[in-house]
Amino acid sequence: MSNIQVIIWLFPLLFIFHDLEEIIFIQPWISKNRLYLCERFPILSKKLLPHFDNITTSSFAFGVAEEFILISIIF
Repeated sequence: MSNIQVIIWLFPLLFIFHDLEEIIFIQPWISKNRLYLCERFPILSKKLLPHFDNITTSSFAFGVAEEFILISIIF
C-alpha cells in the first residue's frame, strides 16, 4: 500500500479523534472563555455566542456524525 493510500485511510480515523475531542470539550470551553471572546471579538461574539448557547452536546455530535458519513462516502 502506498503512502497516499495510508493517508487516505487514516483521514476518517483522525477526523473522529479530533471531533471527539471537540464534542467533549465545546461547552466547557465556551463557558470558560466567554468573557475573553467578548472582549477580543466584540462584534463577532455578539453574533456567534448566542448560537453556541443553543447547541447541545448531542446536537453537535449529530452534526459531526453527519460530516463523518459524508466524508466516508466521498473517500
